[in-house]
Amino acid sequence: MTKDKKIGLLPIIILAFGIVIRLIYVNYFGVESYKNYADYSVFQYTHDSLYHIEYIQFVANHLSLPATEKGLEYPQQPLYYIFSGLFYHCIETLSLSKTAILKIITWFSAFFSIGTLIFTYFCAKKITDSVWVQSFIVGLMAFTPAFVYQSGMIGNDPLCAFLSAGAFFFLISYIKEPHHEDKKSFKNFILATCLAVLSFFTKASAGILLIMILLVCIYKYSQKNNPAVLKMIFSVLLIGFLCINISFYRAYIPSTGEFRFVESYTYEYQKTDPSHLSYFLTFNFPDLLKEGQSYVFGNKNVARTLPTFLYGSFIFGEYNFTNITTPYPFVKILMQFILLLGLLFPIGIIANLFFIKKWNAVEYISAFGIFASLILLISFLLKYSSVCNSDFRYFSPIFLGFLIISGLGLYRLNEKLKIKFILPTLAFILISSELFWIVTRITIRIFTNV
Repeated sequence: MTKDKKIGLLPIIILAFGIVIRLIYVNYFGVESYKNYADYSVFQYTHDSLYHIEYIQFVANHLSLPATEKGLEYPQQPLYYIFSGLFYHCIETLSLSKTAILKIITWFSAFFSIGTLIFTYFCAKKITDSVWVQSFIVGLMAFTPAFVYQSGMIGNDPLCAFLSAGAFFFLISYIKEPHHEDKKSFKNFILATCLAVLSFFTKASAGILLIMILLVCIYKYSQKNNPAVLKMIFSVLLIGFLCINISFYRAYIPSTGEFRFVESYTYEYQKTDPSHLSYFLTFNFPDLLKEGQSYVFGNKNVARTLPTFLYGSFIFGEYNFTNITTPYPFVKILMQFILLLGLLFPIGIIANLFFIKKWNAVEYISAFGIFASLILLISFLLKYSSVCNSDFRYFSPIFLGFLIISGLGLYRLNEKLKIKFILPTLAFILISSELFWIVTRITIRIFTNV
């Protein structure tokens, strides 16, 4: 095997390691590791697990959806809870314990996370021939801690990320298909639309995917006035209209007639102040680097500025790691090193803005998804100001768009500056460091149960 072929295997090797990591992680951080699942403190690196479980158990016990005003997570889109609740109801007849059933549901999240990673791999192969860019994109999804956590949680984020990644992959396939009137292209359109609809019924923000599909159809029609594409445009409009109306009628308008979202914004100790422009424009990286984490209840200079918290939560989530950084100081140093090298991610996004004239259709539609998601997040924060509402996981429907824009931005920057090895080397060190951190974290859990 030649050297080039060996290097070409790097993305699939990263994919394989990412799958193995998730299968190991769910064994040590999933709900099955604990006898008393009602103890909230055992759910490390998850989001409101008890309230997601409460929703699932309501569906399992009543075979219906709850009134949205009766629980913290009840206003959520219902698909994940219907799926998990019906499974819970069916499997409960086998006399399994609640912990055993929740263990299986947690494993579903692990497989959803693996599916997201696999779609990421195939998307990376489609958008670039550069092995190091493919490796960077796949590596970030494979080893960035915040993405790995999803394989051990109970909640709708892993399913949304999986369905959205699938929709993104088939949308890219549809964009890149030159003969948009043939059956293969139509199949890609149908699969992208179906997965986008399912993703929307998992998390409302995924509705942006339907708008992206609509824009791609309009672009295709402008290239060649094909009646088949015009039918696609009308079908997406109809599907989107029906989805929004059904969703809002059932999931967001409770029996009181009051429009309702998840109530995290009412927590006094999580409130932010988005009335000042500095909240949206300040990046307190020195404070973030000093902390080594973006803990939701931590340093206010980190948690109370949107760019800082978004970046920190992209890498390590919104959690507190002092239980491992205090007894093992090298872990914090490693986290600081990853946060420093992780700047490659936003640098790639910013750099690509300067190469906008070279963008292809995939980059334009990805950029639209990012921009629309950001506008949605900002409008949400203006009305429901809360630190946890600014977590990067709120971009789960558009994770792949961020990785594509960043990866291609770094590639173009590398070509422009004619530094053939520096950025690829830094990218490799970053994903290797993230892998080392995940392995270290799992090892600490195995030997100390911390």
